[in-house]
Amino acid sequence: MSEQKAAPADVPSDRSPALDRLDVLVGEWETASIFEPGFFGPGSPEIVGRGRTMFTWMERRHFLIQTYTNEHPDAPDGMCVIGLSDRPEVFVQHLYDSRGVTRDYLLTLEDGELRIWRDDPAFAQRYRGTISADGKTIEGAWEASENGGPWRHDFTLVYTRVA
Repeated sequence: MSEQKAAPADVPSDRSPALDRLDVLVGEWETASIFEPGFFGPGSPEIVGRGRTMFTWMERRHFLIQTYTNEHPDAPDGMCVIGLSDRPEVFVQHLYDSRGVTRDYLLTLEDGELRIWRDDPAFAQRYRGTISADGKTIEGAWEASENGGPWRHDFTLVYTRVA
């Protein structure tokens, strides 16, 4: 007869229903990153960088995995792992990209709005996107603040569901 071992304290006994709020993101999306004139240096034109993002649940649906690719050579490809934080209304997103960057963000999904942010004093960022009523688009923009300075528009980011 085998003896059943107790699970470590950090293993949840049940899946939190709060994770179901992330279902609105699951699927494949085309992305358009719109960089205003001058973003890539004085005199540079407006650039629309195309890409793809996929959101899929890890087995058992405790974590949502986001992978993304970008066609523009200056925009990184990457992946994120999204899961619960210590607050039920807020998720944590761990980002890893092709430049070797790792960042931690907080994320909320409430009332048709996707918010992602990090409050790093050297380089703070925030995204606010509106999810369409039919769930087929998310339109928003990233802002950035460096060294505690004023917030500035970084770039527009639009997701369009393709599957």
